[in-house]
Amino acid sequence: YSIFINFWDYYVYSLIIFLAALCISIIIGLFITYVTILLPQKLNEGVSRIISLLESLPDLFIIIIIQFTVIYYFQQTGTLLFPVAGSSQNNTYFLPIFSLALIPSFMIYRINLHLVNEEWKKPYIELAKSKGFNKSYIFFSHVLRNIVPSLFSHSKTIVLYLLSSMVIFEKLFNIYGIFTFITSYPNPNVIAFTLIMFFLPVFILYALITTLIEKNTGQRLEW
Repeated sequence: YSIFINFWDYYVYSLIIFLAALCISIIIGLFITYVTILLPQKLNEGVSRIISLLESLPDLFIIIIIQFTVIYYFQQTGTLLFPVAGSSQNNTYFLPIFSLALIPSFMIYRINLHLVNEEWKKPYIELAKSKGFNKSYIFFSHVLRNIVPSLFSHSKTIVLYLLSSMVIFEKLFNIYGIFTFITSYPNPNVIAFTLIMFFLPVFILYALITTLIEKNTGQRLEW
């Protein structure tokens, strides 16, 4: 079909945003978890409350706040930090990726913190502490390795959340991605082909990560 001539531009653009947001959300979630466990108990609880509050905010509200902040800064200084919307000629990356990754990073943090707190109660943690190992060493050498399988299982929810959010993000950031392509060509064959092509790299990525986790932890993961 002639409509697939421009398909790859839409496809690659959406895939970059999606995979970048997924990776960044995992990194931010793990980093906040790591920082939280280093804090005293009262500060730890305070950070958890703040993150829970931020997680409850609607996507639309967060996007508007981010876009308004960038525009307000531009009005005050004359410097546009990042494009707040894309066009058919110019793609925007930073704000869509950052905004899309924000809520999932809070979700990953909440999951991580629960898993880490459960892991922190196990006997081997006390043994490691008695040998003089600090929290950073225990977290990265033992705890993180043990929670990865559970985190990976929960990540499917994050992937579905990102996919559903991309529909809204493409409209608000004027992104010419696959959902824009689908709405432009609402043909069943086009929709089926587009979704299969989009899920294929995600499936391959999950298959590779599953193999790596099973090889390094010895745990069998269920899809």
